[in-house]
Amino acid sequence: MNGYRALTWVYRCFLHLFSPHFQQEFADEMEDVFKERLELAGANGRLALLAFFLRELTGLVGGGIQQRVYTWQTRPLLAVSTGGGMTMPKGSGRPWRWAGYSFLALLSLVALLTLQTGRHLWYVTLDETYDVRHVAMGDVNGDGRLDAFLSVGSIGDGYWRADRVLLNGGDGRFTDSGQELGEWRSFAAALGDINSDGDIDILSGSYSGLMYYQNDGSGAFVTTIYAPGDFVHRSSHLNVALADLDGDGSLDAFTTGCCGWISQGVRYPAYSEVWLNDGAGGLRRSGQRIGQTGSNAVALGDLNGDGTIDAFLANGRTIHEQDASLPAIARFRQWWRAVAWGIVAENIYTFNTPNTVWLNDGQAKFSDSGQQLGQAESMAAALGDVNGDGFLDAVVGNNGADEVWLNDGQGNFSRGQRLGRELTWSVYLADLDGDGDLDLVVGGESNGRVWLNDGTGHFRRGQGFGYGRYQSIAVGDVTGDGIVDIFVADVESYQVWRGVGDGRFTADP
Repeated sequence: MNGYRALTWVYRCFLHLFSPHFQQEFADEMEDVFKERLELAGANGRLALLAFFLRELTGLVGGGIQQRVYTWQTRPLLAVSTGGGMTMPKGSGRPWRWAGYSFLALLSLVALLTLQTGRHLWYVTLDETYDVRHVAMGDVNGDGRLDAFLSVGSIGDGYWRADRVLLNGGDGRFTDSGQELGEWRSFAAALGDINSDGDIDILSGSYSGLMYYQNDGSGAFVTTIYAPGDFVHRSSHLNVALADLDGDGSLDAFTTGCCGWISQGVRYPAYSEVWLNDGAGGLRRSGQRIGQTGSNAVALGDLNGDGTIDAFLANGRTIHEQDASLPAIARFRQWWRAVAWGIVAENIYTFNTPNTVWLNDGQAKFSDSGQQLGQAESMAAALGDVNGDGFLDAVVGNNGADEVWLNDGQGNFSRGQRLGRELTWSVYLADLDGDGDLDLVVGGESNGRVWLNDGTGHFRRGQGFGYGRYQSIAVGDVTGDGIVDIFVADVESYQVWRGVGDGRFTADP
């Protein structure tokens, strides 16, 4: 059972006590929060989700009742309380009777979730913290060293914490720039000179929309927000990549989103988009919606040898099309049962969406190559020539075994080696051992792995390294010795794994 759907239904019921503006603002937000917490906790984390829900609902109802008692004759005001409760509108009923109803509803919900979680009920995680979703590296202050931008998400009561910029002082020693960037939870970022002034800018994907951080040349950033609203509602996990997609010499953006959903009986599919740059950093939608799959990542490069930048999409959870053959009342019943009870059997989502390849015509118009690559939930992708034939191949990080996909030079891919069995969040290709071919670094939930290439696209297992579950990794020469390092960071600390030059790494103290 998708337990967050039952929680959302109960939460929406109680929101009817409050003003329409409050209902609209908080219902969708809490649905996202419940969904995200269940995904992060995993199948065994429903008690953690339930504990969070009870705290939120108690704050909502309790805060509303408290304000209703003390401000009976006043208009609704936003209450400062744990659950963000709002004063009940005048004439909404007796607050103490609603308190009794609240207790009965919560008791019923506890029994319902207990029955459905079964023996997994107590295998839970109650951690509440901020996590770094993604690390992007580039020289933002022009001193020739790789700095780090941290895309910060959140778990728990703190729904937002600012993204951070860490400046490299040399030899892999970083200091916080002190900047607080962003307005909501972030997922990923891409670095590049977006406004063509010679400085590295940042494009970030977040719940607020597409965030453009313009660099003043010293590593200080000014924020512009693109596409709030519907862009966010169709894309709950946003990934971005930069490349010149229309051949005009400026960096355009390719954005992906996961996963689509149904709200109030309306299906909102996920899709990817292209944003065209006017040369001065002004981004506008191209108007093309690319696919209807939940795409967790995109890797850009010339896949078919025509000199234009194509797209390899790593796809994951995707909302199904509604069955048009069913009568309208049957489709409504399906939707209602799914919202009320979170029944997986209703087939709202499919998780093993095949990866796809989209070819560019040179004018930033993309067409589906028709390839359906893999049957795993894919989380990340990287492009590089791993077998030495001069063509860009793809390495895909999956929820399960990662996959190598070999390119025939025309943009057609065939499966190569499968690597590992764990969940992979990030993949990087770089020459780690100095032999001239591309090796692989993958990052999972709390550990990473090096895979060394024999030059033919066949990888052997190398060194493993551990880190915290709320950290993310990036790869690059951060110590200035010409050897690739591994950088790991959370919101409070970082760790550098120094490359030795032969595919091994040592952790800085």
